[in-house]
Amino acid sequence: MLKISSKEYYNKVLGSWMGRVSGDFVGAPVEFQPYSLIKEKYGDITHYPEPIDLNQVNDDEMYEICALIALEKHGINLTAKDIAQEWVNLLYKLNFTAEEVALKNLRNGIWPPESGTNNNFYYDAIGAQMRADIWGQIAPGCPEITKNYAELDGCISHAGIGVEGEVFVAILLSQAFFENDIKTNIDNALKFIPPAEESLYTQMVKTSIEIYEQYSDDFRKAREALIEYWNDIRRNKLNRSGIKGSLSESILNRKRKMFLKGNYSGVHVLPNIGIIILSLLYGTQDIEDPLGRSICISAMMGLDTDCNCGNIGAILGAQLGAEKIPLKWKDPLQDTFSTYVKGYEKWKLTELAQRIVNIGKNVIKEKCQEIVKIKD
Repeated sequence: MLKISSKEYYNKVLGSWMGRVSGDFVGAPVEFQPYSLIKEKYGDITHYPEPIDLNQVNDDEMYEICALIALEKHGINLTAKDIAQEWVNLLYKLNFTAEEVALKNLRNGIWPPESGTNNNFYYDAIGAQMRADIWGQIAPGCPEITKNYAELDGCISHAGIGVEGEVFVAILLSQAFFENDIKTNIDNALKFIPPAEESLYTQMVKTSIEIYEQYSDDFRKAREALIEYWNDIRRNKLNRSGIKGSLSESILNRKRKMFLKGNYSGVHVLPNIGIIILSLLYGTQDIEDPLGRSICISAMMGLDTDCNCGNIGAILGAQLGAEKIPLKWKDPLQDTFSTYVKGYEKWKLTELAQRIVNIGKNVIKEKCQEIVKIKD
């Protein structure tokens, strides 16, 4: 039986959100910037690359706020349609790729899981993975329950390995409440997604670990090997559409190939989970500031940096708890969080964490009572 006090549970959820938002602010200025330009302009990133604007909104967390509102409105046995309905009710700005397509489907009466595949050639992009955190936060130490929630949410806009990404990262976060060794956490999380012979996602995670072990003292060499591996996958293994919808199959296939072969493929889930794995493994070598070093390495590696740094910050923030996050990361945030969710644009991180804890206690009581106990 895993045990956690109410105080520590809150501390870890707050730490997860502090890490999440810190990661956003580290990653946002370099998002999709060429790797060489990031290296030339910022060198070895050790702090926020640009001054923080507390009114700046990142699109990544909007969906997690919608999930929280859906949980508060419908309870812990909510459906994918319940979450999707809050997307329709509350989202009005900064919707991209798979989420943009899914919203069009939802507004046309196409509900999950069809909303995630209909005319959606971005179904295995990073969007589901980026919004995984809340499901681990409400089910700490309960990977099966976390998986169920992540699959509900993921199918609104994604399918296949796109949903596997949300499941995997959500479980990393769920386990981080009790597991302090990141490699052990990764190995255990792999048990909840398909085996390597069935999943390119699992292959990418395992290959990233192998690359780290080969270049354990040089993350830049590891990054080079990772991108070489990704380029081989996208050119040779991801050329089927698997998409349904009103558009002709030829148009969908053409758009799918354009997505995978162009620079915009940087939003695909596979290279980004590779960067997350490498950043966690390299960054946690830093005993004094594993969270900061991990999100900074992720920013230096490029691609969808705000998503990756945000997920990493959320995982390690849950592991450390708010009290152990260095002041250089949390003080500039001023307990403030801004988003584009209608009626919920301004938050205090402390308030957000408490509302998630309130939901999580119900999940633990009703669904995880044989695994986790809140001790007060």
